[in-house]
Amino acid sequence: MNKSLSLMKNCHAAKSRDCKSNTTTREIIQVSCPMEDKGYSIEIWSEKHPKYQDFLECLKKVVPDQLPFVEGDFYRNVPTCLYVATFEQIVIGFLRIAIQPIGPEANCPPLTYKGKILSEAKIHAFAVREEYRNQGVGRALQEKAISLAKEKGCHQLSSYSPYQCVANHQVKLGLGFAAQPETHTEADKQVKGVYFIMPLI
Repeated sequence: MNKSLSLMKNCHAAKSRDCKSNTTTREIIQVSCPMEDKGYSIEIWSEKHPKYQDFLECLKKVVPDQLPFVEGDFYRNVPTCLYVATFEQIVIGFLRIAIQPIGPEANCPPLTYKGKILSEAKIHAFAVREEYRNQGVGRALQEKAISLAKEKGCHQLSSYSPYQCVANHQVKLGLGFAAQPETHTEADKQVKGVYFIMPLI
């Protein structure tokens, strides 16, 4: 582990222990540390980004169950945007979002209001490496998703999370998402999760 990463982790310990573009947009967010001021960045990455493979490796390591939502076919037909958080050129978190009509993902006709098809921003991939949690990275990524959804005129921002992902729940609840727990069957097993929705209109 390099010195800078160690400093960031030690700082955290001292404190407290879901747009396809060929360009990259960058914003520096400062992380306060009593030993040394460091910052992480959040960028928009496309599949053509030179370090896109680093994102995939982080995805496979931290939340491998989300890989089908990134490499599968479903979201190939709708606009998507990938936000990647990096520190010292290491991928420490990410959020991928799709802009889609409300309804078809649940095998229902598109939902309309006053003759207009309503759209939603759906978070389908989101994670922060465990050693970088509770430092505002996840919240900053979620805030990016909220801003994009509003910019695109979406009716709502939505996501789904397994019931055991408590850290994810805390981030979303802290941002004002509504929550609806649910149980469904997968391969003859009962699976518990939570639907999160934030109205934007």
